[in-house]
Amino acid sequence: MAKGSPSDSWAAVAAALPQDARAERERPFWRALARSFGWRMVVDAGCGAGFHLRLLRAVGVESVGFDAALGALAGPLGAPVVGGDLLHPPLVDGIFDAALCLGNTFSLLPSRALQREGLGALVRLVRPGGLVLLQGEDAGALAGETPVVRTRRLDDGAVHVRVFERVGRRVRMLAGVARDGVDAPLAATWLLPTSATVVTRMARSLGLAPIALPAPPPVSGTSWWAAFSAPSP
Repeated sequence: MAKGSPSDSWAAVAAALPQDARAERERPFWRALARSFGWRMVVDAGCGAGFHLRLLRAVGVESVGFDAALGALAGPLGAPVVGGDLLHPPLVDGIFDAALCLGNTFSLLPSRALQREGLGALVRLVRPGGLVLLQGEDAGALAGETPVVRTRRLDDGAVHVRVFERVGRRVRMLAGVARDGVDAPLAATWLLPTSATVVTRMARSLGLAPIALPAPPPVSGTSWWAAFSAPSP
């Protein structure tokens, strides 16, 4: 996907959110996972601007990322990264202790069949008994009969804006950064409403066993988490 594509625009908007406070909030969770599961090497599918790559390295875990938004990979991510999408991970199978798919990456796949294919691709990346961890925001729970707007004030006084609008079976999300008195272009993307229940049902059909996490995940609003153990030989 070429630089300047809608995917790149969306990645740039997401990267505008405050990072330091988020890292402080999430660091204990990722440290607990790394220690509990003995992580040495983790892959982040849809790594974006590299927030979790940097956070994993900060807790002592080597990490590799890939993303279809090539523009997001141009900055200083602090870890090896490569361009690629979830359905065709550009990495060697079976070598990672865990595969992560966070944010709205999984919900960007437009059908349940493709989501199941993407989940299978994540499973192949991890060693037998490794962890597959997904997190997302249930756009279906956000967008009801009328569009919903979410705003967050940024440190420089600008406002991060997201609009969720249900259109048929999917949700259109518009996002951008607005400043007083200045028109703000919004990047658009489409999400398939997805929940932990939906993902768990897919995982069981692939022979994955749901597992409990050793620490409470950082949950806000309508976000969800789902963790699975990859089949052993």
